[in-house]
Amino acid sequence: MIKNDDIVEDLNELVKINNDRIQGYMKAVEDTEDTQLDHLFNEMIVQSQNFRSQLADHIVRIDGSAVSDATTTDVSSKIHRAWIDIKSALTGKDRDTVLSSVTFGENAAVEAYESAIENDKLPAYIKEDLTSQLSQLKAAREKMEALKTK
Repeated sequence: MIKNDDIVEDLNELVKINNDRIQGYMKAVEDTEDTQLDHLFNEMIVQSQNFRSQLADHIVRIDGSAVSDATTTDVSSKIHRAWIDIKSALTGKDRDTVLSSVTFGENAAVEAYESAIENDKLPAYIKEDLTSQLSQLKAAREKMEALKTK
């Protein structure tokens, strides 16, 4: 039988991924002068804040403690490394470079969610919410790809 502690740990990893995503998009907003991208990146920040809140609700519901600090990230996580790369790449402020970097970060988030969903220990109602979030992450990634100059 799976323990709630294991589920809480997995969900907190996704909370950290969303924290990374928020910080990455905040940096992208600071470093780009493209108002269309600023608007889109702010939408992605709000999206991750909503995801994080939903994940925290699940954690509390199963008597766990959600990561409380919004700046807490997982230094060893793939997504963190991806967003660090984004922060470095944004110095040029080139639209396609920014979008390529953000897409790279989105790919890492998608992979993390897919891995979490494949985990059989999650209850169906949590897996359902993760699947919905994953769908939105994939849509965000596709939107970033579509905005790149062909």
